[in-house]
Amino acid sequence: MRVQLPKKYLNDVLGHAERIIPNKSSNPSLSLLGLEVQDDVLSLTGSNMDIDIKARLSADIEGSGKFALPASVFAQVVKSLPGELVELNFEEREVDIRSGSYATKLQLSDSSSLSQFEFPDSYKGSIKGSDLANAFNHVRYAAAVAEYQAIFRGVKVELKDNHTRAIATDGFRLAYYHSSESTGLEGDMVIPARSVEELARILTDDEAKLELTPHDRPSQLSVQSGHYQLNVKLMEGDFPDYSRVIPEQSVVSITLDSKQLLESVSRVAVMADKTTNNRVDLFIQNGSLQITAEGGYGRSQEAIEVSQEGSETEIALAYNSKYLEDALKPIQGEVRLNFSGTTSPSLIASTRDPSYLAMVVPLRT
Repeated sequence: MRVQLPKKYLNDVLGHAERIIPNKSSNPSLSLLGLEVQDDVLSLTGSNMDIDIKARLSADIEGSGKFALPASVFAQVVKSLPGELVELNFEEREVDIRSGSYATKLQLSDSSSLSQFEFPDSYKGSIKGSDLANAFNHVRYAAAVAEYQAIFRGVKVELKDNHTRAIATDGFRLAYYHSSESTGLEGDMVIPARSVEELARILTDDEAKLELTPHDRPSQLSVQSGHYQLNVKLMEGDFPDYSRVIPEQSVVSITLDSKQLLESVSRVAVMADKTTNNRVDLFIQNGSLQITAEGGYGRSQEAIEVSQEGSETEIALAYNSKYLEDALKPIQGEVRLNFSGTTSPSLIASTRDPSYLAMVVPLRT
């Protein structure tokens, strides 16, 4: 049986699959990539138990069949091929891979050991893929990474009849993105942050189709975008009521260029003590923002003129510099920072895009 297709298309798909399919696993079948050839379509499937992926590629095909091979090795071989076309010749126990002047043989695995999973035949919801990816990309940095933080290691997604919203928090910071676009589905869910990252990678400007299963108590989100289909396992547990921790009032507000602030914080933070949460200090007074940091190698500072408002004439706060930088990176144009107190959460918002909001808790001084 023979399959021929452009290397670029196959390499792109394997790039996504390789990030999902584990290289090594206590369950050897999870490290396998499934290939099914039928009706001029090459289907590739894999899973890590949290995400199932399927990609369908048009190809020049002679014959049909179902095969399994080690995903990581196959991806490395294809990535290194010299030609623009890849030819796969499947035999009983191995596949002959050719491209340009290069040829190799890769042993096949038993296809009956492949993980079994199904994708929906129809999808009830849809949204522009780039809108959903935009929401994910604005918030996923704020999700927790430590195992003990459980539900905080996910991104909450709210699907309502008048909006789609994504929220992430690790207890010390929060990121929120609100889109007025509706998917046509109703439900709240928490998606593992790693799965959110993979979803954002496969979403395009075209329509993304969505489905929740089972409908009475969803435990899986299925997404179809382009020639990809993904099943994403949802997290169990209650996400905290984020609206209760967002301050409604501020005593000092400043507005300035987001890029200027980001670059200043990054420069000053070079001297920040890495053992004390990369601390940088902010002092605002009479339209001037002074940023300082001090550590074992010295001290740095920078002053910036800002537009200042509020009932107080000055305020001094300290932050983890990385948290400030992460919150500022998604913002283009001017940024507005609202300070509600020296120990209360501070809000960071774009003046151009009201959909995005970040919150950072100051360090105790």
